[in-house]
Amino acid sequence: MARTPKSALSLLLVSSFILGAMVSLCSSCPTSCETEIVWTLYARQIGKGDNRNQEQAVPPVNNITKFGEIVVNNWAVLDAPVPTANIVAHARGTHMMAGDWFTSLSIVFEGARFNGSTLQVMGITDAQGQWAIVGGTGELARADGTIKHKIVPPTPTTSINENYRQLDIHAFYSPPAVNANFIADV
Repeated sequence: MARTPKSALSLLLVSSFILGAMVSLCSSCPTSCETEIVWTLYARQIGKGDNRNQEQAVPPVNNITKFGEIVVNNWAVLDAPVPTANIVAHARGTHMMAGDWFTSLSIVFEGARFNGSTLQVMGITDAQGQWAIVGGTGELARADGTIKHKIVPPTPTTSINENYRQLDIHAFYSPPAVNANFIADV
């Protein structure tokens, strides 16, 4: 079926309008709309003792399989796998035994760079694996990506009641828009 010059012209006009709208949306940010972050941090998990940072909230239905157990956590997130490292965030949330340990948490950052911003994370927590970053707030708004995690082998300074989980964060986020003076438009 042959197109008439009039329908071809209409198609061309509509296509250029759509393309122009897409370019306009992409160039509406004064700076890059999406930022990548690649960062290695360490969650300090302490299961027993006076300094524990996780606690059983609901006992298991079955003591052998631990099915139904729910544990709440407030793990310190550090810049190195040692007790004296700088705390950059806390991983607050729950993990529950549902065949595997399913984890849902907010990583709440503190300090100068991302103070008060969060990453929303969920996934299976085995000795190693991967969590999904399903959102973020503050400077890390609209974050998405993954966190590869694994238990770090203990060192002589590691207590028997703790372990360190290496968190290899790879995410993209949309920081708040900034004006020509690089000041956030709130």
